[in-house]
Amino acid sequence: MCDLKKINKVVHFDSDKKMITVQAGITWKEIQDYLNPYDCAVKVMQFANLFTVGGSLSVNCNGIDPHVGPLIESVRSIKMLSYDGSIITASRTENAELFYLAIGGLGLFGVIIEATFDVVENSIYKRETKRMCLHQYVQFLKNIPYDPTIGFHFAFLTLSLFSKQLFSDVVTFNFRTYDPSKLFQWQQKRVKKLYQEKRVKPRKLSTKMWSKSRLVKALHWVPVGMMHGRIVSRNNIMRPPAKHLYVETPGQTNLLQEYFIPIDNLIPFITSLEGITKKLNVNLMHVALRFIPQNRESFLSYTAIDRVGIVLFFNQEMNEQGNTQTRLWTQHLIDAATALNGVYYLPIQLHADQQQIRTAYPSIDDFFVFKKQYDPNELFMNHFYQKYA
Repeated sequence: MCDLKKINKVVHFDSDKKMITVQAGITWKEIQDYLNPYDCAVKVMQFANLFTVGGSLSVNCNGIDPHVGPLIESVRSIKMLSYDGSIITASRTENAELFYLAIGGLGLFGVIIEATFDVVENSIYKRETKRMCLHQYVQFLKNIPYDPTIGFHFAFLTLSLFSKQLFSDVVTFNFRTYDPSKLFQWQQKRVKKLYQEKRVKPRKLSTKMWSKSRLVKALHWVPVGMMHGRIVSRNNIMRPPAKHLYVETPGQTNLLQEYFIPIDNLIPFITSLEGITKKLNVNLMHVALRFIPQNRESFLSYTAIDRVGIVLFFNQEMNEQGNTQTRLWTQHLIDAATALNGVYYLPIQLHADQQQIRTAYPSIDDFFVFKKQYDPNELFMNHFYQKYA
């Protein structure tokens, strides 16, 4: 195991070129803390800011800015520790093949120790919340690429309380660009002050209830209207509360999965998700949706076309029955996704069989060939490689 948490410094920041170089063990929160006084923000990252840059690069994460693709899109270069101890710089113009393999390469090509990213202005947005049916939401997604006023977007499927159906409608969160000149200086300063996560213990209790009660799940988004109209900064949108999701319940765990589906096939996939989840009685807590534009740069790209990212948050019993239930559920969902020209996110649990991973990622065997070329002694090893190579 390679722990990079102690190499967590900002190496260089150029405010004019909007570019930052950081060590791989730094978290997105620490980068936000550094950039905020310069009125700058991260261009793309996971929705939560708890993760390290090195880990995020290894899985080529995606975010909620609908005009920016996966993380690789904002990366200018990386530095890697190779199997022979040498330091290699990789970018689109230098060692380009390694650049495209290592970002999203699950740590199999070396240890990413440093990265240079584009950053952007810490803009101000106005939050807009709305409920709509799934059909309306599909049409809304098709229009997102042509609407530059939407700086961020995500949505949640609401769970039905009284209907036999699992899902009812969609709650959308859109953050539209807002003219800062409409605010006094003191108001701008207040809006751009970084949020600090509070009330973690009560939130943890709420999450426990959330996993046990269908009523809590169904009513979870009732107060969503109170969030409408708030003025927020880019940095604060990208640091939502997340610590409360780490709930320590004996014999249980909360897990995430993600699938990427073409917009036109979203409704058929949600229909399959509903049927499979009900059949296997999986404790699904919420379904988050986001738009991810096409980017094919990473060798194992999951966005060969524009797709909807579907994030599943669920609770699992930590026993043989729970593991079997999740494995069957996952395999059925992977089949449903690939049948609809979609894929699943490789960093999730290793429940896919050999055929499923090759259906979703036809170039995976070529990826393993390149791995042997860049790491002939197979020094960099993980469970993913052991199972599928």
